[in-house]
Amino acid sequence: MSRLQTDPERTCRVAKDYQAEFPDPIAVEAGEAFTVSERTSAWENNPAWIWVWCTDQRGKSGWVPKNIIQMDADGQTGTTPAAYNARELTVTAGQQLSIDQQGRCGWVPLSHMMAEP
Repeated sequence: MSRLQTDPERTCRVAKDYQAEFPDPIAVEAGEAFTVSERTSAWENNPAWIWVWCTDQRGKSGWVPKNIIQMDADGQTGTTPAAYNARELTVTAGQQLSIDQQGRCGWVPLSHMMAEP
């Protein structure tokens, strides 16, 4: 039985509005090569969450978590072991979201969310 069949749907509620910054970001399949820049950022100033600005083969750019990038020998390209999509969701306060649900997938900063009881 799949996880979707056995696990109850988990939900959360949006605590405050969030506007996506990058409407058409990087998206790569597992093993697909992409360009890795030297530009990095610590998400919400957390040194454990280092992100690297990358560009896929279609010219789409976005932030990729450093810990999932497998660098190639040339030091300028990398791959990921699983598919990755940097799609952000634009959400409004009070909106309910499903976690790990197929369909319109993307991310919202944790600081804009609250757990459902």
